[in-house]
Formats: sequence, C-alpha cells, structure tokens
Amino acid sequence: MRWKKLGRIFVADNHSEWLHSHGTVPIAQPLGNYRYRVYFSARDRQSRSNVNWLDIDIRNPTKVLNLSKQPLLAPGPLGCFDDNGAMACWIVERDGIERLYYQGWNLGVTVSFYVAVGVAERPAGDPDHPFERISAGPILDRCMAEPLFITNPAVMVENNKWRMWYLSGRSWTRHADKVLPSYDVHYADSSDGVHWNLTGQQVLTFEHPGEIAIARFCPLREADGSYKAWYSYRGNDWGYHIGFAVSADGLNWTRRDDKAGIDRNPDSWEGSMICYPFVFDTEIGRMMLYNGGRYGDAGFGIAVLEQG
Repeated sequence: MRWKKLGRIFVADNHSEWLHSHGTVPIAQPLGNYRYRVYFSARDRQSRSNVNWLDIDIRNPTKVLNLSKQPLLAPGPLGCFDDNGAMACWIVERDGIERLYYQGWNLGVTVSFYVAVGVAERPAGDPDHPFERISAGPILDRCMAEPLFITNPAVMVENNKWRMWYLSGRSWTRHADKVLPSYDVHYADSSDGVHWNLTGQQVLTFEHPGEIAIARFCPLREADGSYKAWYSYRGNDWGYHIGFAVSADGLNWTRRDDKAGIDRNPDSWEGSMICYPFVFDTEIGRMMLYNGGRYGDAGFGIAVLEQG
C-alpha cells in the first residue's frame, strides 16, 4: 500500500471570527458528480472548536469550490459539556436523518480538559442545513466503565446493529510542568445509536516503545466482509504518525503500521506531525484526508491510494 500526496486543501488562517485557526479531523461525504463536502473543525479566536464545511471536486481536490459562511455546529451553552468547543467526529445517514457524532470540550483544573460525546442531527439530503443537538447533554461521558474520558467515535450500522470504535482514556500523568493524557481504542454497540452498551472492550492498543496515544480510528468494511482501519499514534517524545490495522470481525485487530504507506514530510506544510486520517472511496479511487502540523494546526490535505 502506498499513498500519493496531492497537496493541502485548507487551513483556517484568520478567515473569520470562528475560522481563526486549524482545520482538524476532516470527514468527506459525496454530493454527486465528483463533488464532495468535507466537514472539519476549526477554532475561533477563543480557541474553541466549531464545525464547518467546504466543497471540492475530487478530480482537482486541492481547489476549494465553496466554504461555509457560518458554523454548522458551534460551542454549547455555558456550563454544558461542550461549552469550550464542538468537534465533528463521524457522520451516519439512517432513515432519512444525518447524525453527527461530535466531541464536546470543557476546560479542566487538575487536568487540562474534559471531553465527552454528543449527537446532533438534521434531515438527510440538505447539506446546508445546520445540525441541531438532540440534547444539551452528552450521550457518552465518564462512567463506571470509562472513568477518565470517551472521545472521537467512529460509527457503522451493520444488520441493524450500531457499532462504535472510540478513544478511551487510560491515564493522566505528569511530565515536567504538564499533565498529559494517554488513550487507546475501545468498542461499544447499540440498538439505536444513542444508548450504548459500554463493555470496556479494548480492541487496539500500544505496540511501539514510548507510545501513549492512538487517535482518530477510521475503520472501513471491505466488500469481502473484512475490515481495515487507519489511525494516528504518538508518544510523549515524538509526534503523530499514521498507522494501519486489519481485522476479520472489527473486534480483533492486528496492527500493520509498517504497511500504512504514508508518513510525514517535515519539509512540507505537514511539518512536525501527520495525523487524523479519514479514508473513503470515490469515483477515481480510494482517498485519504489527513491533518498536518501540531495537532492539525497546519490544516488538512489529501492523498490517493496508488494502484499496483
């Protein structure tokens, strides 16, 4: 497997009050006729995440055709779980509804942040319609099975069963003058996509020396029923790389990070990291959206899977 990088698509660079910086965790959805809408999360001038979009033609994907004029989802009310930011994670269309799973941020005191998972919805087929929260509270938060945090879900519906792969907080530890989190990938299931059975089942964890975090797990089910996934992994002393894993059932994963076929170019716009992949199939082949820079502060680019 080898990915050919096609260039950077977007970085927020003081475009507006809410498009002030970054452009993280991109998600692509087809609009038809080679056009795709890419949802992403930028930061406002208060460094709070909010959900935006842009349109591209996949045949010339680094040219932005349209850019949202206002956020589709803004930070929540003061005191709610998402009052310091709402970051898009995954979109599922089901029964005429588009459901956006997002992570909400609160600032912490003893630790730097608290994060939980919320849901917003809108009618399918209306890509300009804002998402509306189904509740002011999260659908997944700290609990007996997950005492530290739950974040960054990927969701599929298979045979009327909702399946979720999410990031599970393992620990917070002190490093010099900072308190840093560690997290890997757990699994949950549901009958309706809102009320989830949290088993605490770990499905992907660390393999590399010094590794402390796995982020943006992006699974795909292939035509033969097998699964592949891309994600980013890092240590406290080294930045994110993109990894790759395979599975027969979506539960038992084998890491093949040496087969990921893509790594950062420190002399390009990507700089210090390459992270947060989203892999999707298009009319011209399999593509990957990904972030560069320090946790996506250099925006996002695109690559195509080379054949042969």
